[in-house]
Amino acid sequence: MATRKKSVIRIGIYYDGNYFYKTSNFYKFDHPRQSRISIPGLHNYICNEVASRLGTDINACKVVEAHYFRGRMVKTGNERAIIGERYFEDALTREGVDLHYLPLVRGSNNELKEKGIDVSLALDAYKKAAAKAIDILVLIAGDGDYLPLVRELQTMGNPIDVMLLSWDFECANGDLTITSQDLLEEVKYPIQMAIVIDDRLNLKNPVISGLFEPRQVEAPAPPPVQTYISSPAASALVDPPLLSNYADPVSNTFQASPYQASPFPAQNGKRRALSEDEMAQERISTILSLDNTGGWIRDIEYNNFYFFNADVINKKPDELSIGMALQFRLKFDKIKTEQKDNGEPSYRAIGPILAVD
Repeated sequence: MATRKKSVIRIGIYYDGNYFYKTSNFYKFDHPRQSRISIPGLHNYICNEVASRLGTDINACKVVEAHYFRGRMVKTGNERAIIGERYFEDALTREGVDLHYLPLVRGSNNELKEKGIDVSLALDAYKKAAAKAIDILVLIAGDGDYLPLVRELQTMGNPIDVMLLSWDFECANGDLTITSQDLLEEVKYPIQMAIVIDDRLNLKNPVISGLFEPRQVEAPAPPPVQTYISSPAASALVDPPLLSNYADPVSNTFQASPYQASPFPAQNGKRRALSEDEMAQERISTILSLDNTGGWIRDIEYNNFYFFNADVINKKPDELSIGMALQFRLKFDKIKTEQKDNGEPSYRAIGPILAVD
């Protein structure tokens, strides 16, 4: 194939938000990879594909437009779902994806559903193409409703080729997602991503592996680790420690030390709630696992504490590592507490958090 003469290939990526979120959930919960799709990894894959199909260098391929269209979830009793959606939004905005939301509307049987998302996406994409702001449009969708957009882009005065990234999959609950055959046949570059991802020849392909966020990996049980609690004004760790953990050689898990009582004894078989003073106390423990936004700090009595990277004031996210000690305080986590059937309190670590060398 002849090398493309343009010095820069400007790529516009358009996400059908509900479709892509459902796809990401499939890979997180139903697929053996057990991991969400990585937004930067997906953009890197797209640039590689565009470079390969247009016969140009990948460095000449630039994502100049990225837009995510979806119906906005309303506040309901399912706070966990809303929080999950917000984390997903954070991953998109970090990669410069513009979020576009329309309100959900009620259907004939009173269920909430999207309306007008495909029209809004198509209108924005057509405007960018007509303004000659992009050279190729990448559509992440599977609905035949996008056929008019594809046909219009390919027949306008300044034709724009369309690359389609779509998935066919079946969730564990039986929900089936199938790409429109007409859409597959109409676009210039159709890519069925489920086939690409599951192809055994791609098992060691770093571009394909990069399509997924790193899975959380727990560190192997380290030697005995101690967690200290000090007063807020204390400048050094107190001695003796109030809580000690030890590695059980049989179960290879951490358990409360048999030689010291837990500072948070259970009441009536449940973990007791901490007072404001206790939550304000500075604590030190080690990082158990990490993900893209933060990680878990090891704790026995309260089943570990989550923290956010942004709250660590003396380390960058890529400088954090499993086993590193952090100094932190606690905050009552109302949402996680309400999600528990047993009513036990949950807490998370809050900033400012310090990495302790």
